[in-house]
Amino acid sequence: MGQSVPGHDGRRERGRQAEIAAARYLQERGYTILATNVVRGRWELDIVARLDDTLVFVEVRSRSTERFGCPSESVNHRKQLHVARAAVLWLGARPLPPSIRFDVIAVVWESGRPVCRHFTDAFPSPL
Repeated sequence: MGQSVPGHDGRRERGRQAEIAAARYLQERGYTILATNVVRGRWELDIVARLDDTLVFVEVRSRSTERFGCPSESVNHRKQLHVARAAVLWLGARPLPPSIRFDVIAVVWESGRPVCRHFTDAFPSPL
């Protein structure tokens, strides 16, 4: 049997809670959530949403504090490629929408509650 990594389950749960908070945040702003936690091969999409005619792929990043920077700063070029590849796989044979966008929602925990910062059109498709 493998040993669990101290704090790993707590981080995973906090990440799950951040994704729930981000989806709620988007819904409150008129987005329709199409899918969450989509896994395509080794690629993952946190949230797939729609706002009017725009399909939005949302990467959710969270930290317990901004002491070491905003969580959005961790979405580097490599992560952008992963999100874009997952988006292409998710689109598959679906008809292309008029507009596609990649957003990032940074979630920071303040007094035990999630606070969301939304970065629209956070990066262009790197593909």
